[in-house]
Amino acid sequence: MATIAAMSAAQFDALPYEEGRRWELLDGGLIEASSPTPEHQDIVFTLLAALKQYLRIRGAGRAHQDLEFALSEQDRLRPDVCVLLNERAVLDPKRVPVQGAPNIAAEVISPSERAGDTRRKVLTCLRTGVQEVWQIYPATREILVYAGSNRRELKEGDDLTTVLLPGWSLPVASLFK
Repeated sequence: MATIAAMSAAQFDALPYEEGRRWELLDGGLIEASSPTPEHQDIVFTLLAALKQYLRIRGAGRAHQDLEFALSEQDRLRPDVCVLLNERAVLDPKRVPVQGAPNIAAEVISPSERAGDTRRKVLTCLRTGVQEVWQIYPATREILVYAGSNRRELKEGDDLTTVLLPGWSLPVASLFK
C-alpha cells in the first residue's frame, strides 16, 4: 500500500469509479489498497459471518464488509469488516461514504501493507470515534485489539471478545483455518 498523492475529501469523493481499484484517504494522502488474497477473503468471511449471526440474534446492529466511511474532512477509510451499533447502525443503504465512524473496524493486514500506514489508520480511527480497531495478522496468526489507549494481543489459543458485543466470542484460531 503506497501513498500516491495529497487531496481533499471533496476531491477524493469526486474520483471516478474504477472497477477493481480500492482507494482510501488517510490524512489527505491517497492510498491504493492491494487486492485481497483468497486467505484474506476467507478471514473476512469467517469474521463477518460470526458477527452477522450475533447481531441478527441480538437485533443489536449491523456488520458490513469493505464499506467506506467519511471519518473526517481528510480521512476516508474502508475497513475490511465493520460493526455499527445502535444509532450508528441507521444508515442510507444506497449511499457511500457513510458519515461518521463504525463502532468496530477490523483490518486484515497483508504483507504489502506498510507498518506506518497501518499504525496511522489505527490512530485515525480511534481519534475519529471508532471504539475498537482489530488488526488481524495472518502471517503471525494473531490479532491486535485497540480500544482507546489500551492494546491487547491475542494468539491462536485465545478468543476474540469485546465489551461492545456482550456474550460474543470467536476463537482466534478459527480465522486462520
